[in-house]
Amino acid sequence: MQFVHARLTTALALLCTLNACSGATDVDTPEDPAAESAGDDLSLGDVVEPELKADGWGHALECKPLPDLPVLGAPEIHVSLNGLTLRLVDPASGFEKVFPIGPGAIDTDPTSDTFGESLSYFPVLNTGRETFEITPSTIQPCKTWWTDPKTKSKTPVFAGLPFLSWHGNYAIHGPIDNYTAANGGNLRRGFVSHGCLRMEAADVLELSARIKGVARVPVHVQREPERREDGTRVDLTSAWIGSECDADADCNFDGGLCKTNAYSARGFCTKACQRGCPDKAGAPVTFCVADPDDSSRGMCVNKVAAVNADCRPYDHFVARKQGRFNQPAVTADVCVPGSPGWIGDHCFADADCKTGNTCHDEKADDGVPGVCSQPCAKFCPDMPGFPTTYCATEADGQGFCARGCTADSNASECAGDQVCTTRPRQARPGKTASVCAAE
Repeated sequence: MQFVHARLTTALALLCTLNACSGATDVDTPEDPAAESAGDDLSLGDVVEPELKADGWGHALECKPLPDLPVLGAPEIHVSLNGLTLRLVDPASGFEKVFPIGPGAIDTDPTSDTFGESLSYFPVLNTGRETFEITPSTIQPCKTWWTDPKTKSKTPVFAGLPFLSWHGNYAIHGPIDNYTAANGGNLRRGFVSHGCLRMEAADVLELSARIKGVARVPVHVQREPERREDGTRVDLTSAWIGSECDADADCNFDGGLCKTNAYSARGFCTKACQRGCPDKAGAPVTFCVADPDDSSRGMCVNKVAAVNADCRPYDHFVARKQGRFNQPAVTADVCVPGSPGWIGDHCFADADCKTGNTCHDEKADDGVPGVCSQPCAKFCPDMPGFPTTYCATEADGQGFCARGCTADSNASECAGDQVCTTRPRQARPGKTASVCAAE
């Protein structure tokens, strides 16, 4: 495997791979880290400055007990990397709960197999499938030690929390940051790991308790945010700036407003502002910019950061440098409504699209966006980090590149006014493809 080692702070220069607590009980005594076999775990990924051993390991060596919760009969785990969510569901009982996650960082090495993707997407690319599984034999109830692949030194970053492997050394585990805390640490919801899926300490304990002893728990991993049958996005019940919404009531934080993004044809949560905006622990820093629909008003948006990977979690948002509302000399790189510009993305003009694409079928005068596309004879280009494309036959018989989609994922790859439908493939008689198209 080729991986890009995610950033580690100078203080983490002495860190290494991990060890599990021995035994099958929920609470156990951590082993001596020297007893652990090396090379079983991924590099750690981005980590907030830890407390060093000179200051003590705090509560990191304590195995955290599982809560007393009913075990689900037939649980399933659905992971959305760009949505930053893990959904635990039991269709038989109707149980469902959505948790925030910190998946793998976006790979920026153009020579890597995962270039342009979250490092957590490697198992999908490597195997050609999206569904994996957790079994009792792939769960460590109390994992503590991590061994640095380079230095072989050990640090108890896993804090005595469960470690649930879903594909080799790709696992679901605790938050890593502040691992010496009594609760096991604090999650940064964003692209931070080297491939594993981080969860809040309490969340990974709940997940482990609800699937304990189940013979096989399927784990479905997809790039795009999950969507329900009605098209709404699967997300946390507690919304924040940048969350998707249909009405103001969906933005259930102080002063929350639901504003329409003309590019996505969906709403997003924001808050009116005059200069400053509130921040939330574990979320990107926010910034007050002029409302693109009314320059006399300010609205809160998220700053660009590694955790949101140039606005990847937000539908039809792009990174731009903008001045602060009522203080334009102060600027920041922020996530604002716009078109990523690739095939299938909405647009209002050719300038919204990447080189090689044009804005197809837009009706800008009516406020109706088109889609970025290009003519094709048989094939279309793909881009890392985006859904595959197909050369689809239009009603006039011409070939145009369209974004591929998955019908049984409720068109999660498509924009707000599109459906996942079947179209003939250009120059390939009898062949069809599922693509995003206007309703």
